[in-house]
Amino acid sequence: MIRFVLLATLLLFPAALGKQCTLLVVAELNRDSTGPPYSFLTIVKDVKEDATLIDIMDSAENQGFTYEASWHGQWGAFIDTVNGVYADSGKRQFWNIMVGLPGEVMKASPLGASSYKPRDGERVLFRLKTWGDGNDHY
Repeated sequence: MIRFVLLATLLLFPAALGKQCTLLVVAELNRDSTGPPYSFLTIVKDVKEDATLIDIMDSAENQGFTYEASWHGQWGAFIDTVNGVYADSGKRQFWNIMVGLPGEVMKASPLGASSYKPRDGERVLFRLKTWGDGNDHY
């Protein structure tokens, strides 16, 4: 009986549990693909509706996702390390953040991790890239 009530609640009120977001990582430097294979993939569930990407990243830490960020005043968080892979700014490396719902072409996030609020079901891809190499199309 309890299982039936829980299942009925999930079917009738799915939004009550919050949204979900899929975090994907491509740690191979300058791989242009947004598709698999991924270095890491996890689905973060029960995310608050107003959660920023950095909030979701914090929630994913109990699923094996790790990151380090440095904070830059009005600009917010700059992602330095994802799952132990450091983006070396001395070598012009950075973590490119791509976003999109399933079926959409992934595009560069319009905001940084501390400001962007992913949509329900959205995929967020972290790709290790270099800037200034003539391939600055994201």
